[in-house]
Amino acid sequence: MGRKTANVVLNTAFGQPAMAVDTHIFRVSNRTGIAPGKNVLEVEKRLMRLVPREFLLDAHHWLILHGRYTCTARKPKCGACIIEDLCEFKQKRDYMD
Repeated sequence: MGRKTANVVLNTAFGQPAMAVDTHIFRVSNRTGIAPGKNVLEVEKRLMRLVPREFLLDAHHWLILHGRYTCTARKPKCGACIIEDLCEFKQKRDYMD
């Protein structure tokens, strides 16, 4: 079992705060500047430090969904993004509606 899977199990099955960093969370964290890192472990550590404890059980779901449906890999929907004003993505103007 890898780190991501172990964190999913800890979070969803046992209710333990954990951040399962997948490709969506990695992209959103780096693109927006929320928790930039060179690898998933760096991003995980930053998110665990930055996300308030009361949101840790749900934060990885929110970030995955944001990356899957709004901050997509090829054509992000920057104009429809609720954190567009906070985002540090340099090319976001190319994707504004």
